[in-house]
Amino acid sequence: MDTHLAASDTGVESRWPRYQGARAGVPGYWYPTVEARRLKGRPLPVTLLGEKIVLVRDGGSVWALNDRCPHRGVPLSAGRREFPGTLTCIYHGWTYRLRDGELAAALTDGPDSPICGKAVVRVKTYATEERAGVIWVFVGEGPAPPLESELPAELLEEDAVAIPMIEEREGDWRLAMENAVDEAHARYLHRRTPFAFFRRFPAFQTDIKMTASADGQWLERSSKAVFGPQTFAEVGVWPKDGPWRRAGGQMVVGRARLPATWVAHHKGWTDCQIFTPTTEGRHLMVQIAVKRVRGPGALLWKLRVWTYIRLLHRIILNRWEDGFIVTAMNAPPERLFRPDIAIIAWRNWCERLAVQQPARPLPPMPSRQD
Repeated sequence: MDTHLAASDTGVESRWPRYQGARAGVPGYWYPTVEARRLKGRPLPVTLLGEKIVLVRDGGSVWALNDRCPHRGVPLSAGRREFPGTLTCIYHGWTYRLRDGELAAALTDGPDSPICGKAVVRVKTYATEERAGVIWVFVGEGPAPPLESELPAELLEEDAVAIPMIEEREGDWRLAMENAVDEAHARYLHRRTPFAFFRRFPAFQTDIKMTASADGQWLERSSKAVFGPQTFAEVGVWPKDGPWRRAGGQMVVGRARLPATWVAHHKGWTDCQIFTPTTEGRHLMVQIAVKRVRGPGALLWKLRVWTYIRLLHRIILNRWEDGFIVTAMNAPPERLFRPDIAIIAWRNWCERLAVQQPARPLPPMPSRQD
């Protein structure tokens, strides 16, 4: 499928109504939630697509339940681990099985409490997986598909060393994903970023395309780069790069897929970015740096990520530069130009594929505070 489209200023609401309505995210997918190392003995509350969830580590397994006791609505994340394989509400001692959310005991009503058994009281549970140093939660109705079917292939390699970093930030998840897909912004916004200070940047791209992969799961971006100073009739010559940019052309090849995953290939390693909606106007910025490496090279790779890549790429480029844009952006309304072909293709992709997901009512979302 070739999605080389002409850009226009048509409203988002009219061209992509389902996409524009997905403020809380798109259900029916696996979402990265927290770094696995953060989940230890205490229950951990998280919010995904507007749903409050509690994560519990029990032995070698991770479980996820709706974070609300059906009795009086107290958060189960405030509860206690009284018995293996269960979580007990801190208020009256209602104790739920982690594997299916069923009420196993009401401690303050005695062993013969009639509220227990017969599946009378049950808390919603969510499928979970632990992979690439991250806990993933399936948010949607029906059985969860295999997590492997949604993960970037780079995370599935036997010798892949994946190092995640997850932080919550302001901004609509769709704007964050569109910023990742966008071809043109890096040519100007990131032109002076320390991460790529010594690399040549294109002045602009031509023939930008977003094309479906052979398996139909990914939208792959391609373009042709134009390097060197260009003359603009009204303003003069640009870019005015210094002689230090000698390390080859800075080109990032990438691909995108639902629910909000962007994979960018750098020299020798891959950057996986996933934008997990939490509440309206906020999302988790999930960054997973991965490299195929074994032995002592794995330690060197980890040191590189936790020093150079963490500071220059994850913090300065993604948190400060891109993060500011995603928070400050006020769109729609908007007026698009030719390079926004990539954004238009992504919206079309979501509009078509989101319809295939099982529909379910989303919880009411608080308005974003300006």
